[in-house]
Amino acid sequence: MLPSKPSYKFGPFNLNPTERRLTCAGNVVAIAPKCFDLLVVLVENGGHLLEKEELLTRLWPNQFVEESSLSFQVSGLRKILGEGLNGQHYIETVPKKGFRFVATITEDPDTEPDLLPEHEVASPTEKTHNLPRASAAGSAKLSESSASWRRWSIVVFSFLVIGVLLAIYIPPAPNIAPSQPIRTIAVLPFKPLGANSRDESLEMGLAEALIGRFSGIKQISVQQMSAVSKYSDVHQDAVKAGEELDVEAVLDGSIQKDGNRVRVTARLTNVKTRATIWEKQFDEDATDIFKLQDSIAERVVQELSVSRLTGEERAQLNKHYTENPEAYELYGQGSYLFNKPTAEIFANRRKALEFYELAIQRDPKFALAYIGIAEFYLNAAPLLTNRPPTERIPKAKEAILKALELDNSLAEAHNALAELKYKYDFDWSGAEEHFKQAISLDPNAAYIHLAHGQYLMCVGLFERADAEMQKAQELYPSSLDISRERGKLLFYQRQYDNAIKHYQRMREVEPTFHRTNLDMSMAYQQKGMYGEAVEEFLEQGRTIGFLQAEEILGLREAFQTSGWQGYLRQRLVVADGKPKSLYIPPTIRAGIYGLLGDKDPAFAWLEKGVEERDPEISQIKINPAYDSLRSDPRFTRLLQRVNLTP
Repeated sequence: MLPSKPSYKFGPFNLNPTERRLTCAGNVVAIAPKCFDLLVVLVENGGHLLEKEELLTRLWPNQFVEESSLSFQVSGLRKILGEGLNGQHYIETVPKKGFRFVATITEDPDTEPDLLPEHEVASPTEKTHNLPRASAAGSAKLSESSASWRRWSIVVFSFLVIGVLLAIYIPPAPNIAPSQPIRTIAVLPFKPLGANSRDESLEMGLAEALIGRFSGIKQISVQQMSAVSKYSDVHQDAVKAGEELDVEAVLDGSIQKDGNRVRVTARLTNVKTRATIWEKQFDEDATDIFKLQDSIAERVVQELSVSRLTGEERAQLNKHYTENPEAYELYGQGSYLFNKPTAEIFANRRKALEFYELAIQRDPKFALAYIGIAEFYLNAAPLLTNRPPTERIPKAKEAILKALELDNSLAEAHNALAELKYKYDFDWSGAEEHFKQAISLDPNAAYIHLAHGQYLMCVGLFERADAEMQKAQELYPSSLDISRERGKLLFYQRQYDNAIKHYQRMREVEPTFHRTNLDMSMAYQQKGMYGEAVEEFLEQGRTIGFLQAEEILGLREAFQTSGWQGYLRQRLVVADGKPKSLYIPPTIRAGIYGLLGDKDPAFAWLEKGVEERDPEISQIKINPAYDSLRSDPRFTRLLQRVNLTP
């Protein structure tokens, strides 16, 4: 028999690695195998820092696994342990390093029970020795009787030994764990009942509405729409999608609108067991779409075994952002187009803006539609509007303030206002205040933690930024955009080798993700690997479409004939040759002049960036492109103008 590992006690928990069992106050706790392995490693090394690379190697030996997989397992383990409740704390995050189990651990070595306690079962010989002396005849009978007794004693003894050995070698039947609440869920786009009756905005809209309902419940984490929108194929396997999203349950179903009727079949599935938890068909009038959402949301929360909701959570679960079905449908069409990942992204987003504006015409008090308008102007790429920030940001600000006036509990509105405040108003303290409100209102929104992390990165608080971005990755493990931002954080910390390695690992996971080309180019140029930097930049320009074939040829020839300096100056020529109607952010030229070491034009373009409220000015404190300018007093004055201390 192999030696067993000791059991461990911490808080109300008992961990038995040998039996692979975790109990809390005597009740068996449901825990996924990989999550259990992580807990064992952390507990066995209690009090010691375990670096991420070591954990990845120990949990996934001989496999390439993204760091986000580890982040997700840590997040899931924290939820199982109820970390944060009643002040308890088990797992400490060491920024940029790894994790440490910090709770007090008591080791409880397993001991084998005595097979046959001596005071309970004596040997047959001992029993014979205690018999009284007798006559010869009596002794013969006694001898026969004693032999018979010994035979029975041996049989009984054998059964006892076999029973004990079976108890040792065969583990006891596991206790049936009480129903464990599901903590993570994904709501997939609903599918059409018929192949020829597709209405993707309706399918996506119902999923997005339900995601919004669940987002306000702190006991569960729901994947955001950006994470699930790709699972819209009519043949999508819901369980497979749930496995890819690393969630415990999936809500999906079918939907069809026929005239004034809406028919929906909703289904909640346990990803691990593949069992259907709940399923129901609804056939409602189209004007009762909100009643339909209420019914589904209420039942799902009930089936997830969520404990008693707070008043705020109950209000969020039953919240209607509009009572106008037509306005709701228009908003859904706008949201679908705004987030649709196609080559026609610019045309789709302009059309989305029209739908948002139409929704407000139908219901002027529809706060979410104002947020849609704000997002269009706030995050519009230069190619989308060809307007400088001074022309489009006031429109965004007006829409955000109107949304907050109508509904101050919108996490989306507070997040948007926070981004506007630091990127365009240079109001850093005001931004932090609204980020805190947004996180308080929706603590499980990955995009809010990411936005807050970007803000912290801009002010140079790198450790806090890393913690927020890691939190975002835990909530949305498969997001390449979040992973990309974590690479940019490494770049701004001047960890160029690590940044390059990070982006290379991203490409191994998703070879078609080309948005890292520009980031790789900047890291290579800081390393002095100029050939690689040029090729990455040209690939980005070709893929995104901001460089024409002749411009790519000219840039490559300039590098071959005049080196890095010649290439940079050719980039200025390319920028000057663009149509005057095309808005080019001033920080692009400022960065090129900074890399060239031409201080006067670099400062001139930075000044223009401040005047025009170029959002990239928010990175002036951390961007290596400006390192050659930092010793100049003009740079200090610029930092003061944007309310950033040197």
